[in-house]
Amino acid sequence: MTIAGTCPRCLGPLRPPDLWSSQYRCDEHGEVSPYRTAVSSREQALRSLSTSSTVPVWLPEPMPVHWYVSGIGWAGDDRTGPRANALALAGPCPLGGPAEMILVAEAPGVGLGAQLAGLAGPDPEALPGASEAKVEAAGHPTAMWPVAVRPDRAAFVGEARGVWLWLVLWPADAALILLEHLVLRNVRDAPEIGERSFFGAVSEHLTVASPTGR
Repeated sequence: MTIAGTCPRCLGPLRPPDLWSSQYRCDEHGEVSPYRTAVSSREQALRSLSTSSTVPVWLPEPMPVHWYVSGIGWAGDDRTGPRANALALAGPCPLGGPAEMILVAEAPGVGLGAQLAGLAGPDPEALPGASEAKVEAAGHPTAMWPVAVRPDRAAFVGEARGVWLWLVLWPADAALILLEHLVLRNVRDAPEIGERSFFGAVSEHLTVASPTGR
């Protein structure tokens, strides 16, 4: 089961294709790829993404200790296939208390990562200077640049497999998990990773619109 498609840039309602347009349209952002999240059968949603997504489906391997998958979202339709996906993970914050991290892979122009980070988007601005974090994505060291966001979260963006890679974390202190060697594997290349994943309480961050602005 999934929720109705919404705009990936604002989570607002969409007008479906009609006689005048074959695209879903947001009144504010024009033609967009409809965004949905799995309400139930998240395991099946992950299996489906592993074969249908046109961008990587990133999942940590190994998963940080005591962390689990808390949500799955994607942006795309039956014609284009998913052009973006978001996997939410939850677990203990390095400084204590609960934490959440969302991994987003998206083609340029979709705007899902910026929305989850609370930015206007759709794409990050130029990334000058040295990066402040690194992850390993599909066997390659991948630089991640911090972006200025609201104080309740931290966000980083980089590029992997030719598309944007976003990491958005709550609370901001959860960014300390990046000091560990975070290894991301593409479920499209290794579906068994998804089969081994543990699913827990459902994330709210995938379906609540983030205020834009810094």
